[in-house]
Amino acid sequence: MSPPAPPGAPTDRADRADRAVSADAVLEAAGRIVERHGADALTMRRLSDELGVAVTSIYWHVGGRDAVLDGLVDRLLARMEELPVGEGPPVERIAALARSLRATLLERPHLVGLAHERDRTPAMFSPVQHAMARELAALGVSGAEAALVLRALQVHVVSSVLMARAAARSAGHGTVDPALWPDDWSDPELADALARPADYETVFEYGLAALLAPFRAESGRGRRPLDADRAPGRCD
Repeated sequence: MSPPAPPGAPTDRADRADRAVSADAVLEAAGRIVERHGADALTMRRLSDELGVAVTSIYWHVGGRDAVLDGLVDRLLARMEELPVGEGPPVERIAALARSLRATLLERPHLVGLAHERDRTPAMFSPVQHAMARELAALGVSGAEAALVLRALQVHVVSSVLMARAAARSAGHGTVDPALWPDDWSDPELADALARPADYETVFEYGLAALLAPFRAESGRGRRPLDADRAPGRCD
């Protein structure tokens, strides 16, 4: 029988765990911690406890805390490059990309915030912009008009995510007290509807359909490009 290891010395079991861990495993565990508790909760000691390995093993495979955080952002950016586009004509593929982007932003709030803190937001959105731009080009939309459409879609997605997160924190978010409407208002059903919590999934789909409606109507036939000099929010 082998003599007991001295205090602080790694055991055979710890040695095997350290050898078995990989950079991917480190980043998977770090991602779980960040998504459960936020980036501030990620420490090397907590990460080593989550993995069941020595801190030195994490340094060996990935690096220090900053390297781990950079690795998490890189993984998020790689995921953005693989968002499902779906099938169908270009307009439907743009809609699918917008839905996929929204779902990812909702599912990974802390990682998205981390990307923003590390000044990687433009890089995070670039893959989706490129994919949407290719679909717009297939529709004959380019230049300043394409830039305007891309920005409108991004604002719509991000605004929807912010509203959905606010609603998750407060059940009454977005409701309007009917008493704020005049007593003689001609549409009491409107006031009653606004007094109920919003379904932001439905709101998102309604807005997305409105943004893409002109392209659906004109798909498959010639279209006159928007005069960007006269369009609101000129993008040049």
